[in-house]
Amino acid sequence: MLKKLLKGLSAILLAVFFSAALAIPAFAGTADVTYYNVGCLTQSETVGTAGLDKGDVIVMYPSDDQFYVKTTAENLVISGAVSIVAVPGVGSSSTGAAAFAKHIAKIKNQPVAAIVVGYGDGSIYTEGPQGYYIGRPSNVAGVYYEEPASQKLVDLYAAGAQPELLVGHSKGNMDIANALFKMYNEGHQSWYQGVTFKTFGCGVNVPLGLGCFAQYIGTLDSVGYSNTVSWRNMTYVYGRYHTTNPFYAATYMPIQNYL
Repeated sequence: MLKKLLKGLSAILLAVFFSAALAIPAFAGTADVTYYNVGCLTQSETVGTAGLDKGDVIVMYPSDDQFYVKTTAENLVISGAVSIVAVPGVGSSSTGAAAFAKHIAKIKNQPVAAIVVGYGDGSIYTEGPQGYYIGRPSNVAGVYYEEPASQKLVDLYAAGAQPELLVGHSKGNMDIANALFKMYNEGHQSWYQGVTFKTFGCGVNVPLGLGCFAQYIGTLDSVGYSNTVSWRNMTYVYGRYHTTNPFYAATYMPIQNYL
């Protein structure tokens, strides 16, 4: 009797474990919620963009439940149907990338692509040190370091993409600059010639050839200050922190004012 009871209990616990494991990707992590406007995502968008890999592309539209991922999303960028590419920062998952893209899509009233940079809160422990100890000195030196998100942006350009606007947040700024330096150093400055690049929450260096380069940081953004390597073209936004999430109404970075 006891053996049957234990067997039944084990089956129940196993089912609960797998149900929880399957449900995890449908929920944003702490960094996603803290820094990005996850509240603008519908349940369908949250589930449909969850669990993607680093370097994957997501395209979000201003309207609800219109989005594309991976190859279909990449082709929209390559074809020119999508002309804005965004890259979020450390600790974000594909959910955070989708939220960042949809937030910008609503501001600009047009579709926006985002490149996935990590797997959520757990990736902070690898992405954070990479950004500080590899990304920062590489950016200062103007040399490329291996990074899937950066390489994806280069690949999109190599395939014919010509985005008009690049938007980064936090380490996403370094990932974008990293891709630009790779193209510049390999003689492909013409690929990104004239593009507008706007950074939020971390100042970076960029190569020659951009059409417009503007940077924004909150005066209370200690995370952004500690990771900034260049104050060129920097606008200081009074009383604002590192987050872009409007949920924090009094202190979030109001990116809608600068895009």
